[in-house]
Amino acid sequence: MEFDKQEAIKFISSGLAQYHSGMSDKERLAFTQAAYSFDKKYMKEMGFFDGDGNEDNLIYDEEDAFNYILGEFYKTAEYRKWKDALLEDMVDDYLELKYDYLVSKGLVEE
Repeated sequence: MEFDKQEAIKFISSGLAQYHSGMSDKERLAFTQAAYSFDKKYMKEMGFFDGDGNEDNLIYDEEDAFNYILGEFYKTAEYRKWKDALLEDMVDDYLELKYDYLVSKGLVEE
C-alpha cells in the first residue's frame, strides 16, 4: 500500500482532536501540516529520500525526529508563543499518530 500524504494528515489531525479538543480544527490541521513538513525535512536530511537504495537500512529515530521537529517549531514565530508543554505534547502525539497511521496501512510493522 502507498503512503497518502493527505490521508495521513487528515488521520493525524483527527487523532489530535482526541487529545487537544480545546483547539480548533483549523489550528490542529495547521499544526499537523507544519509537523509533517518538518518531519519530511528531517527524513530528507537523514537520507531517506536520497534514492541510493540505502533507505531500507536507515532507522527512523523517533527521539531524534521529536527533537528536530520541536526545534523547527521553536524557529517559527507563531509556535514560539505556545507553552512548551503543549508544543512538546503535540509533537509527541503527532509522532504517535503518524506511527498509528503507518501501522494501519501496513507500511511498518508493530
